[in-house]
Amino acid sequence: MTSVLPYRATHCRLEETLSRTTGTNTGKTARLLRSTDLFASLSRNELTLVSEASEVVDFGAGSVVFEPGSSGSHLYVIESGEIVIRSELDAESGRELARFIAGEGFGELDLLTHAARSAYAIAATDSRVVRFPAHDRDFEQVLHGNPETSAQILFKLLGNVAGRLRSTNKLISDNTPWVRELRRQVFFDKLTGLYNAAFLKEQLASYRKNPQNGFTLLMMKPDNFKEINDSYGHEAGDATLKRLATIFGRAMKDPRVAIRYRGNELAALLPGQDAGAATTVARDLGDSVRAMDITDCTGGAAVSVTASFAIGCYPEHRARTDDLVTDTHALLFEARAAGGDRILQLEEPS
Repeated sequence: MTSVLPYRATHCRLEETLSRTTGTNTGKTARLLRSTDLFASLSRNELTLVSEASEVVDFGAGSVVFEPGSSGSHLYVIESGEIVIRSELDAESGRELARFIAGEGFGELDLLTHAARSAYAIAATDSRVVRFPAHDRDFEQVLHGNPETSAQILFKLLGNVAGRLRSTNKLISDNTPWVRELRRQVFFDKLTGLYNAAFLKEQLASYRKNPQNGFTLLMMKPDNFKEINDSYGHEAGDATLKRLATIFGRAMKDPRVAIRYRGNELAALLPGQDAGAATTVARDLGDSVRAMDITDCTGGAAVSVTASFAIGCYPEHRARTDDLVTDTHALLFEARAAGGDRILQLEEPS
C-alpha cells in the first residue's frame, strides 16, 4: 500500500462515472491478475476462470467506485491509476483509510464475508480496474459452476486475507469486530472451536521462512470413533468429538496451539519443544481420553474411548514441513493398525 498526499474527492454520482470496456482480452486480464499478490498463486485454469468472469472498467478522476451500504459483491484489481478509500466522500469532512495503486487489489474482505461496504472507494486519478465478478455475474454462481476450481480460488483468497490480517495486526486491534469475525471464519473450526487446517497451513509457511524456530507436531486420532458413529449416530459422534477437542485444547496452553486437522483427527504445534515433551503430553491425553465418560452422548451406553498419537519434530525428523505433516499423519494409522491406544514417533532420516 503506497502512502501519498490526501485526495479531495469531487461529488460524482456513481451511475455517471462507469465506462465499461467491451471485448476484454482474457489473456491480458489473466496476466494482470497473476501480477497481484491476491491472485499470484492461482493456476492457469483458475486464472482463466477468474478472467472470463471479470470485466474491465474505467473510472474518471473523482468517480465513486463504491459507496457505504452498497453490496460488497465484487473485488477489484487496479490496472492503472490510484483508488483511495475514504470514510466520507469529501476529503475535508472525513479521513483517508487506505490508498491502492496499479497492481494492487481491494474489496476481497467484503466479497468473502458478504458484508456491505463501510466506506467510499474513489478514483484519485483516471483509473482502469478489473472487477471480479462482472456487474452481471454473481460470485456464488461462478463458484457453483466450477466447484473444484472454485474451492481452490476460495482457499487461496482466504489464505491471502489471512496473510493480510497478520500483517495488519500491528495497526488494527484484535478487538475490532470485523477482525474478530474474519479470524473466526478463516481460522476456526465451527464444531470444535479449535483452529482449523487453514491455520496450520499458514503457521507452517511461517516456520518455513524461519527454519531455526523448531517445533514438534503432535497428532491424535480416536481408535473407535467409527464404532460410535455407526452404533449411536452422527450426533453422538459429533458430541464425542467436541468432548475430545475440549480435552485436547485444555492440554495446549500457550504457546502450544490445538487444531482440528481433518475429520476426527486433532493436531497440535508445540513451538520450541522436543519429542520428549510431546510424549508426556500424549501420555496425559491418553489417560484423559480413557477416563472420558460419554454416556450422555451415547444414550447411556458405556463406551470406552481410546486414542492413538503420532509425534514428529521439525527439522530433526523432516527438513520439509509438508513431509513432516504427511509422515506424522501416516503414523496414526500405523498405531491404530497395531492395536491403537499407543504413541508412535517419526524416526530421523537415515
